[in-house]
Amino acid sequence: MKSSADATMAASRALLGHVARSLQGALEHVTLPQYRALVVLAAAGPQRMGALADTLGVHPSTLTRTVERLVAGDFVTREAAPDNRREVVIALAPAGEALVADAMARRRDSVAATLERLSPDEREAVRRGMELYAAAAEEPGAPDLLTLGM
Repeated sequence: MKSSADATMAASRALLGHVARSLQGALEHVTLPQYRALVVLAAAGPQRMGALADTLGVHPSTLTRTVERLVAGDFVTREAAPDNRREVVIALAPAGEALVADAMARRRDSVAATLERLSPDEREAVRRGMELYAAAAEEPGAPDLLTLGM
């Protein structure tokens, strides 16, 4: 009999497959770290550079280079903070919003197609199990944009 950890590992491989397939188009335009920044901005809205660096767990100088590339690609905008001109606020541009929305729609469609293979009772069991696992992992209750599998 499989342990809970073994079953969860198998499911995580399946979920990672959904993630990888959903990112194929996006990763033609941005790197994975750049995409992570776009996802955080899509989920949380405009962010000061320091807050975004903290959320992503990167050094501010690393984020500066990432943001420069995203600005050059028209995926984000960079402006001085209204209350402190020394601070910079990063926000999604329409191209960044579209890139994240497309990847998330692909992922949701892929997951939904897999779940359709199950009976309604089985889908409910999966839903409940995923909620329990997310709670045990202390996953924030934010939109699924933050749950990238990264």
